[in-house]
Amino acid sequence: MMDILSQMKTADLVAKFIRGDMQRITPYPFIPSKKKNEPKTGGCGLPVSTPENEGIPSGYIEQLFTELASCDRIRVHSVMLLRHGKVIAQGSFRPYTASYPHMMFSLSKSITGMAVGIAQSEGLLSLDEKVIDLFPEKGVLLRSPRINSITIRHLLNMTSGIKFNEVGSFVEKDWVKAFLLSDCVFEPGTQFNYNSMNSYMLSAIVRKKTGTGLVEYLTPRLFEPLGIENVNWETCPLGIEKGGWGLYLHIADMAKLGQLYLQHGRWNAGGGQKQLVPESWVEESTKIQTPPREGKPPIGYGYQIWKFGAKGAYQYNGVFGQYVTVLPQHDMVVAMTSGSQNLFADDSGEIIKKYFGDDAREIASHPLPKNSKALHSLKNRLENLYAVRETAPKPQEENRFAALFLRFLPRRAESIPLLAAGINNREYRLENSHGTLMPLILQCVTNNFCGGITRVAFAFEPNLCRIRLYDGSDENTITAGLDGVPRRCDVTLNGDVYTVGATARLNTDEDGRTVLKLYLSFIETPCMRVMKFIFYGDKLLIRFFEHPGVEASTKMLFGLIGGSGNSIDKMLVDALSQERMAARLETIVKPRAKGTVYGE
Repeated sequence: MMDILSQMKTADLVAKFIRGDMQRITPYPFIPSKKKNEPKTGGCGLPVSTPENEGIPSGYIEQLFTELASCDRIRVHSVMLLRHGKVIAQGSFRPYTASYPHMMFSLSKSITGMAVGIAQSEGLLSLDEKVIDLFPEKGVLLRSPRINSITIRHLLNMTSGIKFNEVGSFVEKDWVKAFLLSDCVFEPGTQFNYNSMNSYMLSAIVRKKTGTGLVEYLTPRLFEPLGIENVNWETCPLGIEKGGWGLYLHIADMAKLGQLYLQHGRWNAGGGQKQLVPESWVEESTKIQTPPREGKPPIGYGYQIWKFGAKGAYQYNGVFGQYVTVLPQHDMVVAMTSGSQNLFADDSGEIIKKYFGDDAREIASHPLPKNSKALHSLKNRLENLYAVRETAPKPQEENRFAALFLRFLPRRAESIPLLAAGINNREYRLENSHGTLMPLILQCVTNNFCGGITRVAFAFEPNLCRIRLYDGSDENTITAGLDGVPRRCDVTLNGDVYTVGATARLNTDEDGRTVLKLYLSFIETPCMRVMKFIFYGDKLLIRFFEHPGVEASTKMLFGLIGGSGNSIDKMLVDALSQERMAARLETIVKPRAKGTVYGE
């Protein structure tokens, strides 16, 4: 019965999505929880070395960063490389920075798995306990017989077969009860079926067994010994950490969690070495724990951790490009955040294997001779990385004589661009549109649906522009660099505060119209909003885009619906594939807005 009700709620959700009725898309109200993050100052808490000291040429590392930066299918945000437990290179692509935490998505699962392993070692739970027995207060009597078979182990290795999935979390308030009232698409333990609600249930079980949430439980046992501070983990409507997503970590925190497993769960803390995660759990959780599929190789999944395509390697993996890759054969950890267009695996995995996989030729087991020139070149490369390659400043050749000569010449007064003269200090009122400041993917993930931009104003200064936007009930001013150098500011959307970095480019199109293109990076997330302002006379046209693209995310969303085994859900997916519905969907995922000059 619950499955039918959940299907009906899902159908209502999809109908509202297609209508663009975003602010009423979920049955429970949005509660602001995203506070302003202050940038972290000081060191990363890890020892620092040079690539040569740890057996890798600096030039080899520079080639890695160059290849990552030039790959069109990846928008890398930050990378940190450890060898022998030391940082040998760290680079952030502006406006992204290691100072801010980053949204982890499914990489959160691996930390949830660590909590289960610690709780097991403390005798608080057994992997063979039946999940249904742990929540008698939910009063679930009329349930599928297969639900009775689901164990904690099935949740860990994604073999529960539960139908209740990520889409269901949008329409249900009590996720535990909805899970237990759902059904399974196969007998638990017989097949692999990736589902974030398995990880959420692990979070709920940890809370049930320990009396505290994941953050409170892990703080003295894991976060504090590792030097991971002010941990933020999003919660469900009932206040339980989401488990499968919603954790924020700095790039250094990610690297530490990888190094911890590389050291078999041991860490130097409080003047001595401590076993933070049981060594047996590290071993078990990084082995393949899923049943083989007929005619196919075994799925490379352990306990909330993926296997990786190199000898003994494994990976904590988050959708849209958060990775911690542990490479035991080279005693290395590669941590990365990005805004990848792909959902899980992307080209970065192949690049990592190319440089640090089984066939890597440039990695030595002993220190290499110092190479000051190569190290200087690497540092220069790391200091000149830009996430938005379209607006990045063009590198200039260093000419010391010219620089000295220019010091004695009078500086030319800077002015606003000529193209900006006709739109400077102008405000436009917009017609109804689905276009908002926040990318649609981010709205869906956080349940923070904005009302749509109603007014926008422009003001220009030398090398930058200020764009004031009225988005629903919020007013935000974006400062964007016109010189390719991103400017950072904070935006508030329905009470949540995000730090953004912005660059803009001003030019004309093929019809001679003035065009201002704004690249707005939500630097604590994988998402970037792109807004193209087209000016003609007293009119304004805005086209909204985002990275990662909504098309891929929409396919993932409806793939979850269609793959749930429900007949009503399948009908929804079939309906959405029709031409008229597809065109309607296009207006939601790639909105436009028209406006006219206001107040003149």
